[in-house]
Amino acid sequence: MPRVRTHSNGSHRSHNGRTSRGDGMSRSNASRGRRGAAVSAEWIRNFLSEMLAVEKGGVKLYEKALSELEHSELEDKLSEFLRQTHRHVELCTSMLEAVGGDPDYQSPGAHAAEHKAEGLISTQVPAEMQDLNNIENLVLAETKDHWNWEMLASIAPKIGDPELKRAATKAISEVRRQEKTHVDWNEKTLSKLAMESAMNPAAEESEGQAEDRDDEMYSKED
Repeated sequence: MPRVRTHSNGSHRSHNGRTSRGDGMSRSNASRGRRGAAVSAEWIRNFLSEMLAVEKGGVKLYEKALSELEHSELEDKLSEFLRQTHRHVELCTSMLEAVGGDPDYQSPGAHAAEHKAEGLISTQVPAEMQDLNNIENLVLAETKDHWNWEMLASIAPKIGDPELKRAATKAISEVRRQEKTHVDWNEKTLSKLAMESAMNPAAEESEGQAEDRDDEMYSKED
């Protein structure tokens, strides 16, 4: 009959090195305990501070795009998204206050987000590239924004504070689909503007070649 050794942690190991079920159950319980742990309030405050900074940067980027807009057909959507982004700022502020955060305080992530937005805003391009550049900036900002809200949705079940959990769940329900729409529309619009930019030089070149042929013809007649 094989000998069985009993260890101090309650597991049983036979002489052939196999571990009995007790050790596996202990690991399983520990794993469940880790999964059930609440997200720390400090982490949430820092993350919400970053989310707020990204949304505020989005407001500035939409305002810039509208102030420099040449393609008037884009105005309605950009204005709609700007209004929604103002609302997202309000929601992030409310959530941050619910967890005891100061909306005026900037976490390291928020500080970085503000600098990135300012970098995008300060970029200078030729006048004919302004719409393309502004929409490209919005693609970058909205991609991060969308990820933020998806991350918040992932951690919402692990929020321990009941008030914040309710506020986050409600905000996610309102914003999540909007953010997906923002990313999709800006990406499609960027592709459209890029295609337009790609085709315009060809048209200009054809016009220039036609003018050259006319000049050549006139010179021969002379």
